[in-house]
Amino acid sequence: MNIFLGSSSSRKAEDDVLKIAMLIEKEGHHPFPWNKEGLFPLGNYTSESLRNICKQMDAAILIFHEDDLIWYRNSYVLKPRDNVIYEYGLFEGHLGPKRTIICRRGKPRIPSDLEGITYCDLDKEYQARVELIEWVRFLSPIDKI
Repeated sequence: MNIFLGSSSSRKAEDDVLKIAMLIEKEGHHPFPWNKEGLFPLGNYTSESLRNICKQMDAAILIFHEDDLIWYRNSYVLKPRDNVIYEYGLFEGHLGPKRTIICRRGKPRIPSDLEGITYCDLDKEYQARVELIEWVRFLSPIDKI
């Protein structure tokens, strides 16, 4: 199975992508981190490339970090990069909610429409590892929408 991994370009997020990619490979599947060579060809629009990537993937993991400091309701909060939230919506719309998951590091503020989703808490490393392995094993190429 092909599994897309999306995150910001922060060092911490890229470290999480690497750890998750190694876990996916160990389970016998193919990770496609957002920064993998060739995923975003020169001359293409990013949104066009993302739509093409969606068609090639069986599942997606989007990593939400505390990347951007914003002013929200009379205080500063940290939130994931806008592109990572957009990519979650794009993959979830294409692959469905069971094949598109959120991993969170820290307590980033996310859009209220996403607050009810059960996510993988990367701050709890052992639990996160167990949950991700269970999720990957639960997936089957036959179930693809």
